[in-house]
This record gives sequence, structure tokens and C-alpha cells, in this order.
Amino acid sequence: MSQISKLIFAGLLAAAVSSPAAAAGVRVELGGSVEYNGIQGGLSGVGAGDRAVMSFIVDSSNFLDSESFPTRGYRIDLNSFDLNIAGVHMKLDIPQAGTGDAFFVLRDNDPGVDGFFLSLGTDVRVPLALRIPGLAPAHELEFGRTFSVDTTLHSLNILDAVGKYGFEDMSSYQWTIGRFGNYGLEVSYETISITAVPEPSTAALMGLGALVLLGANARSKRNARLTELG
Repeated sequence: MSQISKLIFAGLLAAAVSSPAAAAGVRVELGGSVEYNGIQGGLSGVGAGDRAVMSFIVDSSNFLDSESFPTRGYRIDLNSFDLNIAGVHMKLDIPQAGTGDAFFVLRDNDPGVDGFFLSLGTDVRVPLALRIPGLAPAHELEFGRTFSVDTTLHSLNILDAVGKYGFEDMSSYQWTIGRFGNYGLEVSYETISITAVPEPSTAALMGLGALVLLGANARSKRNARLTELG
């Protein structure tokens, strides 16, 4: 293996090891099951026990820190948002009320507890405007998950929070859809996963490295043959 090939291989290996930490995109996915539903329109056929999955993308470098609390809100890519309940897909209003933004907020020792919530700001949970198929008015989507300890999160950097969280150290949760503070549908929270994206696997990068090395070796052999032939 030539020195150049070794350098290429080492560079790809380093990228494989460091890629998640360097990723700017972060995918958040929440899972649960419906506890009850009284909302009509596209949700009229949804009943207790039906699956609910909510997902969206944030940028780890696009955030707003609270001036009053140890919280940080990451702006949600509103186009990436999807709430799927029993096959019914729902989107957020674009833009949202106020500044137009919606935030996924991290709490780190706030005070004495950690947690996550959705909001229009960074200090407290504020409902987001959600569109339900078949119904004209916007509905209010609320989500929050609080840990009973302040040791789950170690910073307000969302890349440090990459992982999967279930019911461990549960203090409280809320996942509801309603209007004017009246909840018409509630989801029983089960999991939240936070994943750095893109997240190329080591195997994929090693495969790319192999292709690069094959190309480099082929060029080396061709050049050697041309030298022999003069």
C-alpha cells in the first residue's frame, strides 16, 4: 500500500469515528400509543391503543438560549415535521404564531430536573399549531417529558443528548392534541430517540475507502506499465 493510499484510508477511518459528533442535523422521534380520542375529521377512526409516531429534524447549530432558565430551544425544520397516528399524517402550521418558529427545548438542571418539551419559545411549554385532515381550525399540540433527576442530560448541546429514552427516571409527561386548553386526544408516551444525521456507518466508509484504494492501485499499475513500455 502506497503512502498516499495509507493516508486516504486513515482519513476515511477518522471520519467514520468522528462523524456523529460532527453532524449538524439531528432527528428526533417520539413513539407512543393513543390513550383516548374524541377528535373527528381525519382522526375519527382513531381509538385507544393505536400507534403514534412524531418525528422532525433540528439543526444542532440553530438554537436559542433562554435568558431566564437553563434551557435551550432548537428550531424545528417545520417541513420535516410529521405526526402519524394510526396512518393519519399531520403537519405543523408554517409559519407558527409569533416569531414563526417552533422549538424542541432541552432542560438541564432546570432546577433539579432535566427534560424535553415543544414550545414557541424557550422558557415554558407553549402549544404548537397542528393541522388535522378534514378539520379547518388549527389544533394545539403539546409535548413534554420531564426526568426526576438532573443527571440525565449533561449539557444543553443536543449532540450530547443523542440516545434513546423510555420511562427511566420519569417525573411527568404530556402528549396531547386539543383546542383552547381542552384535550381531545392524548398519547401515552413510550420513547424518544435523538439521532445525529447523516450518520454514515463505519462499514460504509470503509467500503468507500476500499473503492478509493482499488482505484489508486489500478492507476499505479497502469502508470508502471506505461513506464515499462516507454
